Amino acid sequence: MKTIKIYYGTQHSVRAKAVLWLLEKSTPLHALFNRKRRAWNLKPDDFLKFRPGSLGHTLGTFYRREQFEPVARAERHDVFHVLLGYSTGVVDEAAMQFFLWGNGKPSLFTVGACLISALLFPNRVSYFLRHYRKGKRSTPIGGWDFRQLLSEDLRVLKNRIFI
Repeated sequence: MKTIKIYYGTQHSVRAKAVLWLLEKSTPLHALFNRKRRAWNLKPDDFLKFRPGSLGHTLGTFYRREQFEPVARAERHDVFHVLLGYSTGVVDEAAMQFFLWGNGKPSLFTVGACLISALLFPNRVSYFLRHYRKGKRSTPIGGWDFRQLLSEDLRVLKNRIFI
């Protein structure tokens, strides 16, 4: 798994930069835990070949807009952004992790991200807890094979989650 390079722009607070630094440093550990997961071997242009409105095409649009490349064996993380509607901002990233924890994804990485985010952003804890509860109320997605769902209509998938 290649190393993720994080942009620590001047618009980020010291707390946000701390979260970004931890994310960058924890990526190799995450890769080690998920080494058995199969890489999708798709580039952003490959995703854009899916039908407009599909999960795959929307994911390709996400990669282009954010100027990201898929990270092997971590593609599902980017699917969460697209499927759940969270931005890549630090606080929204944390809210997404709280959603996933509430939705039944109690991985070390998810729970650790939630705890660290709550400690570094105590003023956002109510926001995080709201997203945790939203995850609890939503259809569990932890067992979904997102690679197999790339051609599915994004609206239909969202409706299945947020019933």
